[in-house]
Amino acid sequence: MNQKLPGRARLSGRRLRQQGVALFVSLMILLIISVIGIAAMRSSTFSAKVAMGTQLDAMVFEAAESGIAVTMAHLVDLNASDDAEVFDEIAGLFNGLTITWCIAASGELVLQSCGANQYMDARNALLVETRSRAIGFSPASGNQISSTGGMGTIIGDFELLIQGNGSMPGYNMSNRHIQHALRRGMIPAQEF
Repeated sequence: MNQKLPGRARLSGRRLRQQGVALFVSLMILLIISVIGIAAMRSSTFSAKVAMGTQLDAMVFEAAESGIAVTMAHLVDLNASDDAEVFDEIAGLFNGLTITWCIAASGELVLQSCGANQYMDARNALLVETRSRAIGFSPASGNQISSTGGMGTIIGDFELLIQGNGSMPGYNMSNRHIQHALRRGMIPAQEF
């Protein structure tokens, strides 16, 4: 009953078992390499999303800062003007009102809140709006009232708050910055 197989038959039986083990080991190695490849792809996709989010956040941040800079420059330009109509644009600042401007694609300020399609950039991605309010005024030391042109003016120091609002509606992102500024300017005597 116990027959021994000849040497060659025993050898081929071992080979068959070894070939089955080799197949199993190679499949396991292939599985491990596949899992590592999928993990690497997911990691790179996540990194790309983080990089894109950081870039978009920086764009919205810079838009809000640009809005503040444009508004400050606009207020300086308005202050340097002798035109009474120009003063009417910012007269509300002296009465405690908040003035809202929208930054247009041309870089100009429009005296209104931004509408849905008033984008700052050519890609129609960024909306920028600023709100300005004077929170204090004091006459400059040694100040005199000038009455040239029939209307007296006082030179004084203004304390302004300017809030820049940048948003990217397509990605539901927004950023707000507040600049506290002290500016010297003229105000009509009747407003003081």
